[in-house]
Amino acid sequence: MKKLVLLVTILAMVLGVNGSAIAQTVENPAPSDATSGSPAADNNQSTLPCGVSLFRQEQQELVQFGYPTPVSERARACEKLDYTNPYPAPAMLDADGYVYPYDPIEGQYMYFDPNNGFYYVLDPVTGKVSTYDPVKGTYL
Repeated sequence: MKKLVLLVTILAMVLGVNGSAIAQTVENPAPSDATSGSPAADNNQSTLPCGVSLFRQEQQELVQFGYPTPVSERARACEKLDYTNPYPAPAMLDADGYVYPYDPIEGQYMYFDPNNGFYYVLDPVTGKVSTYDPVKGTYL
């Protein structure tokens, strides 16, 4: 249920923020925007041009595929080349490589561990991870 709420929220954010960006793609569709939208359509994502259209495509695919999307690897490579992603980061990694999806309702990067019932919350500034017990309503 939480994943469904997160998916709907991400969809609302993408559609709400990208109204003008979508209007621009109708006039000048980029080659990557003309694909069928399936993961197989992006067979060689290393050739996709860095820029706003790539980051917009990643945001649109988040709704369909979750993170990572078929173009996420290329988007991260472009960020390393100093291209600016104008959209919020869809997820962050901690020092151990765990993925923390952004929860726009809570305004935090977090994930729920169904094995122990705890939320793990990543502070994007410090990189520290806090454990939250939703039953007790306290951080451990």
